[in-house]
Amino acid sequence: MSQDVEVRSVTSNSYSHSLRADRVSLTLAGPPIRAGATLSILLGDRPIWSVHSGEGARRGPGCCIIDWPPALAGRLSGWARLSVLQDGTPLCPTARVTFDDSPHQFSLEEPGTGMPQIINKWGRIARNFEGRRAYLIDEALDEACRLVEWMRGRGQELFVTGGTLLGPVRDGRVMPGDDDVDLAYLSRHENPSDIALEGFELERALHAEGYETVRHSAGHLQLLFPGADGTDRFYLDIFTYFNVGGWFHGTFHARERTEDVTIFPLRNLSINGRELPAPAEPEQMLAAIYGPGWHTPDPAFRFITPPPARRRYDTWLGGLDWDRENWEDHHRVLLRGQGGHGAGQTPSAWAEELARGLPPGSRILELGCGLGGDARHFSEQGHQVVAVDYSRPAIEHLRAQHAGHGSLEFRRVNLNSLRETAPLARILNEGPGPLYVYARLLLNSLDWQGRENTLGLVRQLLRNQGQAAAAFLEVQVGESEPAFPECRFYAPMNVADLKASLAKLGLEAEEVPPQPGRPADGAIPTQRVKVRALP
Repeated sequence: MSQDVEVRSVTSNSYSHSLRADRVSLTLAGPPIRAGATLSILLGDRPIWSVHSGEGARRGPGCCIIDWPPALAGRLSGWARLSVLQDGTPLCPTARVTFDDSPHQFSLEEPGTGMPQIINKWGRIARNFEGRRAYLIDEALDEACRLVEWMRGRGQELFVTGGTLLGPVRDGRVMPGDDDVDLAYLSRHENPSDIALEGFELERALHAEGYETVRHSAGHLQLLFPGADGTDRFYLDIFTYFNVGGWFHGTFHARERTEDVTIFPLRNLSINGRELPAPAEPEQMLAAIYGPGWHTPDPAFRFITPPPARRRYDTWLGGLDWDRENWEDHHRVLLRGQGGHGAGQTPSAWAEELARGLPPGSRILELGCGLGGDARHFSEQGHQVVAVDYSRPAIEHLRAQHAGHGSLEFRRVNLNSLRETAPLARILNEGPGPLYVYARLLLNSLDWQGRENTLGLVRQLLRNQGQAAAAFLEVQVGESEPAFPECRFYAPMNVADLKASLAKLGLEAEEVPPQPGRPADGAIPTQRVKVRALP
């Protein structure tokens, strides 16, 4: 529940383990480690991640193995100095480990700002507001106060929840390193459809007030406050809480009998000198969110969603924002000229091939455009291009670079959301020239919901345009390592399964071999397919 790690001293001859690491895992050689012990990994002398032995750490022959979270594994490069604490006591001496041949020292910092980062309780890379940027939590709390008053003017009450409630109630202060403000409101409705519609209406009202948002699910909205450095200064979470059939649901994993979670009348809670509304019985809310052990700080805390709650949240509210933060960090790294899997700003081999072969003045919709190298090339060859991605730094960069280019348009669209995907069927349905849909490695990046939305969009566009239209899709295949290991949902695909999915939609696909003599785009194995609507 907290990233607090107390470091206790140890004499130089009392270490019980030795350490080694690579880009996949960290290994502690030595006697068995007590099950349930908290293991905290330090980069240099700074704690960045904690796990429980027996959960995130598993036993091997004469050792304990801790697999790096995918979000971190994809960024590990160069060398680093690592050490491990067991329940606050050094378990091994600090060791210099090498991840690859790069000569630089690895640091876990936000691209562009240099702000220290940690691995949070979701296994994602997140900011740590301790130190020189600690003032940002006060700015976030000021925004929360303004938002509370605005919502009250709409006849609805916001209150603090999650970590913003936990720190002041348990410790009398904001938790060190907390990187956001958690707010919630109790829905007026019990029908899940009405609960979702209420949340979407709130989002439209926030847009009208000038707020920038990202929607994680139908019950989780995030307000973003961008900074001048291409990153967000901070963000506010707004969770939808609701009662259905005598059960309280606290998005996205709490589910308790309604009488066991008392929210109203709200009470004031002092947080960093500000009075913010809190539930009537904060202890009940914290037990619902964190379990009965919420009183005790746990650096390795992980949310465990009970299956009855998971079924309801997944069915009623869905998930709309998979891997966005990891892709945005990936694009920020590339925009600053640092490493990665290719700059993304030069055209791929397939884009160059297609641009030469397509009829002049074609209309192209690129899905998952990244940093726009292919979209720019299509436009330069005389085609009308609309390119979409859900990565904000990518789209903002591309819009700034190409403002005023009439044949090239960039849009931020979340293909995981049908509400955002469906309108794309209209934007290129009219106009001269044949229509083509283009996507490289996109389908590898989506979960089932995003793939379903995307292939449904392809079906609608191709059937509306007839045999003159086609979709060109390239996917990573085989048993190779994922091209983007830092992205949790990215994975190689089976082309036969893709063809079967397309056939169910009334689409036929033919495999397209690369032109002889053309260089491959990187070392990963891919397969290209051309898709048309069945006559």
